[in-house]
Amino acid sequence: MGLPCFLVENHLNGLQFPLGTLVGSEEAAGHEAFHVANGRRSPLDYWTGTSTNVEYTLTWTNDRVRAWNLVALDRGHNLVRVIHEASDDNFTTTQPVFDITLPTATAPGSLDDAFGVRTEEGAWLKRFPTRAAKYGRLRIPAMGAGIKPQVIGVWAGLAWTPPFLGFPYVVDQDDFTTEETMSQAGWRGRTAPAIVRSGTLSLRLTSLFDYELARYHLQGHFGRGRPMWIVHDDAEADRAVLAIRPQGRLGLGRDQGWFYPNGTVDWTEHEALMS
Repeated sequence: MGLPCFLVENHLNGLQFPLGTLVGSEEAAGHEAFHVANGRRSPLDYWTGTSTNVEYTLTWTNDRVRAWNLVALDRGHNLVRVIHEASDDNFTTTQPVFDITLPTATAPGSLDDAFGVRTEEGAWLKRFPTRAAKYGRLRIPAMGAGIKPQVIGVWAGLAWTPPFLGFPYVVDQDDFTTEETMSQAGWRGRTAPAIVRSGTLSLRLTSLFDYELARYHLQGHFGRGRPMWIVHDDAEADRAVLAIRPQGRLGLGRDQGWFYPNGTVDWTEHEALMS
């Protein structure tokens, strides 16, 4: 069994990092680059350009040197190969991060696998040794005649790994919702169901430094309603879920049974895939 991993920080997001910039090499009207970082998962909300069968780049400029170690592509993209690069001088010189042909099928896998991991709903996540730079980009090679990239969501940030998750520990809990009517004979008529995962993270921190990180990621970003990738076990990252904070209270405190901050964090799946 591996360790949990959370990714909510996103250097591409203009609300999280308002002094940064995000630019696509091409941006079609209504499908500009900012769409990849607005947190929406609709198949109608994506970045693309106008030219087919040419190389595309998606480049973000940080306001200062920042570190990151995880990239995620949300479900619904059509990418085949992705080249990730970093730079300190706007790509006069380039630091390679990875060059990966994305897996086309979901299989059990780790965040650290050579090709990353494709989740059960079709998203893709890849962790790598921490890089620190002012500039980052995804380079998408030409995809073939008549084809141009279509990307719904991109995350690039510094993931947080807490020491461990306590009990209760539930990975696959979900809520089943539908509108239902019943006839006099007891037959039920239902609308198309929605199955939305939800759960609680039980955190028992082991140092005050852990609390500073928890406060930044959970209250500073997740607590403000920003989507967060939750990987309960980084050795089974294909079960990752994109979650948001439900209404209610959030915070870690102390009690007599544990010296360091501890508590629970509720989450619910963000814009679940409709079955």
